[in-house]
Order: sequence, then structure tokens, then C-alpha cells
Amino acid sequence: MRMRKKPNLIPRMEACAGLWVREPESMRGRWRSLMPEAKRLRLELGCGKGRFTAETAARHPEDLYVALERVPDAMVTAMERCRARGLTNVFFIDGDAAELERYFAPDEVDLLYINFCDPWPSVKHAKRRLTHEDFLRRYRLVLRDGGEVRFKTDNRPLFEWSLFQFPKAGFALSQVTRDLHANGPQGVMTDYEEKFHRMGTPINRCVGTKGPLTDLPLAEGLRRTLEGWTVEELPADGGTALPPRAKAEQLRTLRLRRDGEEACIQVLEGYPRERTAWLLTLAAGEEDRAALAEALCAAVRLGGFTALRLRCPLAEEETHRFWLEQGFADLRPAEDGGAPAVVMERLV
Repeated sequence: MRMRKKPNLIPRMEACAGLWVREPESMRGRWRSLMPEAKRLRLELGCGKGRFTAETAARHPEDLYVALERVPDAMVTAMERCRARGLTNVFFIDGDAAELERYFAPDEVDLLYINFCDPWPSVKHAKRRLTHEDFLRRYRLVLRDGGEVRFKTDNRPLFEWSLFQFPKAGFALSQVTRDLHANGPQGVMTDYEEKFHRMGTPINRCVGTKGPLTDLPLAEGLRRTLEGWTVEELPADGGTALPPRAKAEQLRTLRLRRDGEEACIQVLEGYPRERTAWLLTLAAGEEDRAALAEALCAAVRLGGFTALRLRCPLAEEETHRFWLEQGFADLRPAEDGGAPAVVMERLV
């Protein structure tokens, strides 16, 4: 639901000028100059009308608090709340979570809050969710090692989906609860949270702590998922035909050997999308193909990718059936100008 336009918005924003950072890009790497004695920098994404913002900043006067909100009509209410309480440790950005790298330097943020973000229930809009792996990886760029993302939502499907996103982005999960206030109110509530709590709606919460990324090179991933095979990555020879817009540096050619048997796998990393891998070749004996396909999917997942795709000619019915049996599904017709084919995909 769109928030109604606030009357006298600009004058009200100007009245809170002391809390409003109009050019956050200029503060990148310098936020602590606003409060040199601050122990931590807390960042809230989507502060709304600011009840959580004001109360949390008041409870932690030793910390610097930055609240980001892309709807000025909501942010002005949040700023007025903080000004009315005389808070001097909280500042506001009228901006977008997708632009965090422009606003903050690496390791500058200690703690990040995501409270009751838009669930974007349609699958085609999943990448807009603030707990999508792509967003979480952006947060890594501004969070210090060991920094936390604290997430709350009333939307159970979003919460369950998010629990799979955090580990993929290198965040260790803790304090996972599907009914935060089961034994009475816990911590600071947002306005919406209090409303949901009164209605008896359970509140879901978790904490993700930034750890090392576990992305592995494809060759190492295969070594971990295959027993008895040696895996060797071959240098690029420039002789492999690549699909449109693919780059030679994305190509990985792997030679596998076991007891006199040999197999070859060729994969494009980050094609056609950043977190997708594309299988060009799986040349192996018939008895080994299924096991190698399964190991490859596991290795791709260890490499930080979320899907594996391939092109299957429609005339090769047996090959098509094989990939269906491996968990791949027809995604769309291939549009590369070659013989009729289908693009197949398996989420890993």
C-alpha cells in the first residue's frame, strides 16, 4: 500500500536537517567522524516511521546509528521521532539498499538490521528480497568480519526461504526463532511488529554472522565430491566454441581420470547470469555419466552458484531423457540460431 503524501514534506525534512545526510556518498569511510567516540556503527535498512530506530538508538547511546529509507514520507516521521527525543547519535539516508557500496566503505558497518521487509512473494521477483543471496553478498562488502545481520519478519515463507540464503552468502545462522515473543515481548518492536503481536501473529527472527565465503574453484569442488578420480584443470586453448556473449576467461576445462578411464567436463562460470554455470561438455563413459553429473552439481553449488544450465538438442531424445532423470527441467527454447534445442536448468 502506497503511503499518502505528507503535507509540507520539504519544510518538515528541512526542520530535521541535523539528522539528514543528504550526500551519503561523501561520508563513505567517514561516518565515524559524526561520532568519533562511537563503539559500533549500526545500520538499519528500511526504517519506516522510525519507532525501532528511535528506541534502539536511545538504548545504545554509545553507538552510531544510521537509518536508510527510500520513502521520504516515512523517513520524515522517523526523523521527527528522533528529534523529539533529542537523539544525537542517529542519522538518516534517503536512499536504496542496492547502493550500500556507494554509501559505506569496506568493514565500516558493525551491525545491520532488516525489519519486516517487502516479501516480494512472486518467484520472478525473488531477487528483490532484501535477504536474497545477492543482497547479502552486498552487505558483506560493508560489514566487518564477524558483523551481524539481524532479520525479523512476520512472513513465514520469506523467513524459511531466507534461512537458505544466509549460508550461501557466507553468514552463520544463530538465534533462529519462529515465535520471538512466545514468552512475552522481546527487544524493541517496530510499529508493524506490535500490531502483528497483538493479532497473535508469530514473529520470526534470526541473526546471520559474517564469516568466510566457502566458494571453491570448480576443480577443487569436484575433488571434494568425487571419490577415486583425479581432477586436473587444463589451460585454455581457444579452440572451444562458446555461446553468444560468453567470454573465454569464464571457461573451465577439466580432465578427470580413474583406473585408466578418462572424462572431460567443460563449464562456463557466471554464464548467462552471475550465479549460474553453463555446462558445455560432459564426455564420459555411460556408466559414469550420472555420478559425474551429480558431483558436478554439488561442485557448482560449492563454487557459490545457484543453478546449472545446458543446451540439449531436441533431436537427441535419449540425451534429453538422461538430463531429465538428473533433475534438470526444460527452461525455454534455445535462441542461438543453431539446430532446434532446449535450455535445461537444475537449481543446485
